[in-house]
Amino acid sequence: MAPAYSRNPAGWGPRRSRRYGGWILSLTAPAAPGPNSALRATYLRCEYLVDPLGIDVRIPRLSWQLEAAPGAEPSRGRAQSAYRVLVAATAEELDAGSGSIWDSGRVAAPGSTNVAFGGRPLASGERCWWAVQVWDEAGAPGPWSEPAWFEMGLLEPSDWAASWICAPDPAISSPLLRKEFSVPGAVTRARAYVAGLGFYELYLNGARVGDRVLDPAPTYYHNDQEPELQDRVLYSSYDVTGLLQPGGNAVGVWLGNGWYSSDRPPHLRPDPRAEPYGAAPRAIVQLVIETADGGRHTVTSGTSWRASASPIVANDLCDGEVYDARLEQPGWSAPDFDDGGWQPAVAAPEPVGGLQAQVIEPISVSETLPAVAVNAPRYPYAPVYVVDFGQHFSGWVRLRVRGARGTEVSMRHGGRLYADGFVDRRNNREARQIDTYVLRGNGEEVWEPRFTLHGFRYVEVSGLPEPPRLDQFEGRVVHGEVPRSGTFECSNELLNQIHRNVQWTFRTSFQGALQDAGERSERVSWLGDPGFVAEDYLYTFDVAALWSKWLEDIRGSQRAAGDLPVISPIHWRESSWQPWPAWMSTYPLFVWAIHRYYDDRRVLERHYDGMRRLVDYLGTMAQDQVIEEGLGDHMEPQADGVSSWRPLHTPVALTSTAYYFRDAQIVADSAAVLGKTDDAVRYRALSDAIRDAFNRRFLDPATGRYGGGSQTSQALALDLGLVPADHEATALAALVDDIEGPRDGHLSTGIIGAGALQHVLPEHGRGEVMYRIATRTTYPSWGHTIANGATTVWESFEGGILSLNMKMFCSVAVFLYRYLAGIAPAGRGFRELVIKPHLLGDLTGAAATVATVNGTVSSRWTRGADTLQLQVTVPVNCSARVAVPAAGVAQPVIREGAQVVWQDGAFSPGTDGITAARAEGDYVTFEVGSGDYRFQAAAQ
Repeated sequence: MAPAYSRNPAGWGPRRSRRYGGWILSLTAPAAPGPNSALRATYLRCEYLVDPLGIDVRIPRLSWQLEAAPGAEPSRGRAQSAYRVLVAATAEELDAGSGSIWDSGRVAAPGSTNVAFGGRPLASGERCWWAVQVWDEAGAPGPWSEPAWFEMGLLEPSDWAASWICAPDPAISSPLLRKEFSVPGAVTRARAYVAGLGFYELYLNGARVGDRVLDPAPTYYHNDQEPELQDRVLYSSYDVTGLLQPGGNAVGVWLGNGWYSSDRPPHLRPDPRAEPYGAAPRAIVQLVIETADGGRHTVTSGTSWRASASPIVANDLCDGEVYDARLEQPGWSAPDFDDGGWQPAVAAPEPVGGLQAQVIEPISVSETLPAVAVNAPRYPYAPVYVVDFGQHFSGWVRLRVRGARGTEVSMRHGGRLYADGFVDRRNNREARQIDTYVLRGNGEEVWEPRFTLHGFRYVEVSGLPEPPRLDQFEGRVVHGEVPRSGTFECSNELLNQIHRNVQWTFRTSFQGALQDAGERSERVSWLGDPGFVAEDYLYTFDVAALWSKWLEDIRGSQRAAGDLPVISPIHWRESSWQPWPAWMSTYPLFVWAIHRYYDDRRVLERHYDGMRRLVDYLGTMAQDQVIEEGLGDHMEPQADGVSSWRPLHTPVALTSTAYYFRDAQIVADSAAVLGKTDDAVRYRALSDAIRDAFNRRFLDPATGRYGGGSQTSQALALDLGLVPADHEATALAALVDDIEGPRDGHLSTGIIGAGALQHVLPEHGRGEVMYRIATRTTYPSWGHTIANGATTVWESFEGGILSLNMKMFCSVAVFLYRYLAGIAPAGRGFRELVIKPHLLGDLTGAAATVATVNGTVSSRWTRGADTLQLQVTVPVNCSARVAVPAAGVAQPVIREGAQVVWQDGAFSPGTDGITAARAEGDYVTFEVGSGDYRFQAAAQ
């Protein structure tokens, strides 16, 4: 949740919006600022985005964070007591202090997240400028924030005058579409609204517009088979004011198949389960142009456009792209291009679902990796080279090459190598992952694909005219611009590498929904896996906008009976429907996570009915409140070194019933938040009944073992609160005995149990056991994968021919952030939080930051033989319980800075920001307000 722009602490300097371009000038504050001690709102967002262009949320929500002036007094315990929001039609009106669209007035409230816009109805294309003033804990007003803005998209179907079009020949793999038009004067404002089925790139006057790739994000495109489902197509908005000129102009669109269509026959498609929606890609484009004379002009896609084949002669998201540079048409999207040989575009059928604005971070090339090695394995026929980028990622290669016209260079992508040095394609499964470039033959040529995506570390290159250099190959890392929110480091380098692997794996998954396997044809968005690592996501990335979009995909995929597909969007139309309750639980798990971590009430309002219907549907699957069906603890490692697709140690009915219980709990809690009292009582009673049935069926009271006593059975029951209080000790002991006895300190859990382990062991005082699990380097463990070359998290601990980049075993990040560094939420949006480091194993220190919706929390500790130092940052408008480890000393002296705050077993008051303290086991816990603190614990 870090700002997308840099703040100028000395004043209101200009800021740059990378995503949408252009400098935004700072404005004079609409009112006189308060004293130096007052607070200022900063990092203004609308619907979780900075300055979003083209949203269609009719009542958008506004959020901000708070900061105090440098050197302000007091420096701790700072909090907002009230706010005022101004929303104006122009920057000049806002500068003058006018809330011409909305003036909230002074609102006595501490909250600064998801404040609902309260002005008049907003119109299509309307830009709103806004700013915030806050009052601090003493009631002193602060200065106005820097200005921010949001702009509405096209809100009504009638706003669309454009038509869907495509090339006349469906056999064209990747069509070019163009139109020339005239603008009768200087352009003062211009917007482009574009959607494609599947992908597109937009061009104006010969220039590429923006840096989005693989746009739009995937959705379910039509419901001809199941009309009860909701489909939609997302469109993007562009500010193209600076790209147009008086007189002649040209607009062009380049199309690719994406998930929508395929130019391969059924028997050659990467995955037969991914049945194409349509015969060929298509697009809809609308330009709205305002000129200096007050005129408003619209350019729309239609049959007056022209169409042609492009140099892309084959493209598939999973298979790859074939590009023949000899077919390039320079200037095809510029004015005065001769398109006499092109054909008229034809009208394409409209999708069944409506157009909706894409309100998420766009996908782009986020990073460029240099090649680290080029090797030449022995090959009997022609030279073949293998390029190593040192990191598994999702994206493609940018190639630099010289050679004769018609030379074909082929690049085959994969995640590992055979013993002979060639790329091992077995992890790719059905996905070919091969790109081919045909040279035009005129000096150095630079090329990268447009409409495909690969998961890889290595590239096997054939057809090069001469031996390669390292600088001929660059790895282009491609994913959504989801901000990174967490950082972690500690004194154990293996844990640091595990953290890096988790972050790379999560990054890979941000492909407009949550992508599954990075390198094979299974690029669909499974439920299940993300639900079991939801908190791990939340600690590492600011996923609110992307998850909100994906929840809409899931909501639209729900049948009237309440059941959900296990893949959404439903790109596998048949295989998406499986009776797997724990996988369906991702829906309520994600809804509740966004509510809790982002203080988001609307997500409950939006999805409450869907969650309730899901729980009611699960009730129809249950007999005596136990559900027998499901997939169970997927990828459970076995003693023979191979993981099992279905569990052999944990009953399927146990995991299905446990998540049925959790879903009912979430619905009851959500009903209580929303004031649905009757539902809250009903679903609380249901969850109690499920708990009772669960224990009757699975608990052995004599031993505390559940369902045979597997690690997953024990950990999941403890983690979800299913174990009666008088059986918790024996249930925990059975879990630890299994880990430390027959498993020799290793986990034996699949993806469900692994997430539960990292919570249960530290929470119940057995953090050392979890630390040993996390730092193992023999099978099964994260360290074992790293010892075998993993730079991302594998689908299973042995790897084998399974995916080498999959999120479902990322269930270790919570242990690093929440327990080793000690950062945990205690209230919605981290307004209240706990910082309680666990000093485990051989660690001599750990540090983490988490950029929450209310600001950045940090914890850093180091320890010596009998001393400990703990540095903590609590964001403005937040409070914390800081648990300082006693450093192994029975009666420690604890200082904050130079001041003694705990001595002889008692709190020493008087330190600014600290209000209370108490001894709790091996910790002394201090109640603190916002600010920076430096604690030192040592012997008397």
